Amino acid sequence: MLAVTLDSINWQETVFFILGGLGIFLYGINLMGDSLKALAGNKLKVIIEKTTNTPLKGIFVGIIITGLIQSSSGTTALTVGLVRAGLMTLPQAVGVILGANIGTTVTSVLLGLPIKEYALPIMAAGSFFVFFMSSKKMKQFGQVLLGFGMLFYGLTLMGSSLKVLAELNEFKELLLSMSELPVLGVAVGALTTAVIQSSSATIGVLQELYTTGAIPLSGAIAILFGNNIGTTVTAVIAAIGGTIAAKRTAAAHVVFNLVGSLFFLALLVPYTWFISQLESTFLDVSNPENLRFTISFAHVTFNVVNTFIMFWFIKQLVWFVSKIIPGDDNVMAVDVDQLQDSLIVESPILALESSKLVVNNMGKLTYQMFSSVNKYSFENNKKEYENGIQMEEMLDTIDKKVHDYLVKIAQAGLDETSSHLQASYVDTIRDYERIGDHCTNLFEFFEMRYENKTLLSKEAKEDLTKLYSVVAETLKTTVEAFENYDKEQAKEVFEQEDLIDKLVLKYRKRHIMRLNKNLAHDADGVYVDILSNIERIGDHCNNIAINIIQDSYYNEDFIEYQKHLDE
Repeated sequence: MLAVTLDSINWQETVFFILGGLGIFLYGINLMGDSLKALAGNKLKVIIEKTTNTPLKGIFVGIIITGLIQSSSGTTALTVGLVRAGLMTLPQAVGVILGANIGTTVTSVLLGLPIKEYALPIMAAGSFFVFFMSSKKMKQFGQVLLGFGMLFYGLTLMGSSLKVLAELNEFKELLLSMSELPVLGVAVGALTTAVIQSSSATIGVLQELYTTGAIPLSGAIAILFGNNIGTTVTAVIAAIGGTIAAKRTAAAHVVFNLVGSLFFLALLVPYTWFISQLESTFLDVSNPENLRFTISFAHVTFNVVNTFIMFWFIKQLVWFVSKIIPGDDNVMAVDVDQLQDSLIVESPILALESSKLVVNNMGKLTYQMFSSVNKYSFENNKKEYENGIQMEEMLDTIDKKVHDYLVKIAQAGLDETSSHLQASYVDTIRDYERIGDHCTNLFEFFEMRYENKTLLSKEAKEDLTKLYSVVAETLKTTVEAFENYDKEQAKEVFEQEDLIDKLVLKYRKRHIMRLNKNLAHDADGVYVDILSNIERIGDHCNNIAINIIQDSYYNEDFIEYQKHLDE
């Protein structure tokens, strides 16, 4: 057999097969994961929210969710998102992340299965479901099969070219150096995983290299440790622009994986010996295809032991990341954990009172969001914009959770007074959520203004400053009126909202006069939309105030009072 040299290799074919195989592999694993998530619907997020009240439960949830969606990065990003929304604490999130590291080993076990020769039939079966089944669920199941087949077909394409490279002396020397200098292997694994954003792809390539004999076991394990570090990049990206808690969650992921990898790197020699003993004991090494499971053994053992050790240091890990990322969140957190279903069974009245506390905080969050709008309207501070968008996400999530909880309370049975309060709370969270939507519109209007580098006229700025001041005071009074259920404060809201309507009408007329005299700037083109959204914020404050005094809504005194405001 002729020796393989640099000149004897068809480099175009080799590179195309490796890159094409990697592309098919990545698309396959993403398609499979996305389709599994689609099949599960919103259940994954609900499961994580409801079953991670302790770090230990979080670990098990992380294992299960990651095993299902085949992506530790996906689980981590979802966890960071829940922390950003204030729906999960840092210790809970750390538990899920620890579990995700174990769950991702399912992929390496799957890749070790000797079913590559069935990749094309599996893809054919998946395609049949996708194109010939009318049921949405069956189509999604077909996509799972298609992705599963593509995953193995991509490995087949990569493997055929990697076998050629494995015979190349220069390639052998490079991989051998990773065995002699493990830090190099860690760096290669970390960089590769960070770039392609898939630890599964790195593991797949590693299994192919090891089965061809291109890389010694110690070098493969070093790359595996680096892969564990590189996968934290997704969490870091997901935390950009997030809350302090979200950034700490990403930092905890980095610290956990980094410390674990460095700890095992220090024990590389005995760990390699241990894995080699597992290989010789449980695998038929005469068949190179079985050697894929050696990498699976190393991957599973590393993550399970690392998680077991770090579990006992979660408090210390939380303390450490709190020190390296100091400060308090600019965005207030709203605790929805107090909305316990068990409380509804024990006492629907207490459950209703518990929901009111969350609605109170929802109102305060809405007021904080409007304050960010006020600042962003006159200064291009990107942090205010990011905080605003984050608060909108939080309001949407809180709205749904509180609404569902209030519906359950109503189904438990309430007296007439409590039923009135329950209906009032449902309306109030809807109004707070809609105020958040209008604030988001304002953020987007001004973001467009900054991107286009257009300005509001001096007169428009002065009008907005006055209007914002009145709206801020109205919103503050509304939040306080609901918190205290104070009818007198609610009546103040009516008067303030009436002033908002008059100011909006006045400023709209001024704007038209400026347009007629060609005195308006380019940005004034959206000025009417800005005024309309501000007016709608006032309307929703008015709705909340009406609900507060609803028990006298049809009384003559109240009707006369409304007539007075309309004059």
